[in-house]
Amino acid sequence: MAFRSRPSHLPLENDSSGRFLPSIVALMVALLTFSIVGLAVLHDTVGRWTSQIDGSLTIQVPPTGLTQLDPKDREAALEKRVQSIIDTVSGQPGIARIAELSPDKMAELLEPWLGPNEMISDLPIPRIIEITPKSGFDFSVLEATVSRTAPEAVLDDHRIWLERISDVAVSVEMALVALIGVLFAATVLSVFFATRSGLSIHRSIIELLHLIGAADSYIAKQFARHSMRLAFLGSLIGIAIALPVSIMIGYLGLRAGWQIPDNLHLPLFFILVLMVPVAISAVAWLTAKRTVLRVLRKML
Repeated sequence: MAFRSRPSHLPLENDSSGRFLPSIVALMVALLTFSIVGLAVLHDTVGRWTSQIDGSLTIQVPPTGLTQLDPKDREAALEKRVQSIIDTVSGQPGIARIAELSPDKMAELLEPWLGPNEMISDLPIPRIIEITPKSGFDFSVLEATVSRTAPEAVLDDHRIWLERISDVAVSVEMALVALIGVLFAATVLSVFFATRSGLSIHRSIIELLHLIGAADSYIAKQFARHSMRLAFLGSLIGIAIALPVSIMIGYLGLRAGWQIPDNLHLPLFFILVLMVPVAISAVAWLTAKRTVLRVLRKML
């Protein structure tokens, strides 16, 4: 059995100092699992956004100098301006696709902020031209061509947004990595103080064991095995709490139209999550053993 104790001269199973250790470890492991899942989701989502933005450019064609015209004449003049840019740019090297974002699509995107289509049609809304680059693309050449053809047009390669998204993503990822480190450190401290408390409670028994010839390594192994069992039990409880909650959040996200990140489908990710109890147990074993050996050298 995984939690069956080996024969020991120390009554650690009845030790009140270790009763709360599984609960503390369970909380830490649940938070640790949430942090790992959140880090994976953030990394994948930002990567998807970056690839989508980085693979396209846009040209905004504002109705500069056309606002005094009536809506129909303004749209006709703007359409002529857009078509002139498309005809000129489409012949440039490194252009895989160039097309105007239709007015209906623009109205659909702006409707939540500006109201129904009838109201949008009366406003001087800029036209958007989407460009998909390919190998051999030169941004400076395209910028010069657009500037020469339509000086009022604005070429946007999304570099500002990419930099902002990258900066925010890196900051959040670093915060999550720091949180994971803090959780590991908190688990180590919990085992450390539980072990120190157990040593104080069983001091008389430990001194008696020394008198009959028990080595420090023997006593340390008893505490290490006991802490490892408690940490493993707490880790399983934490995983049992975190995984169903994460799955439920993912299910609600799917219903809301979210896309499950690709790296959450990889078997390696689930192996990593399931390795958390093993890692926490190993850390608890090592922490308890080192703590006992260090304290015994000063105690006896």
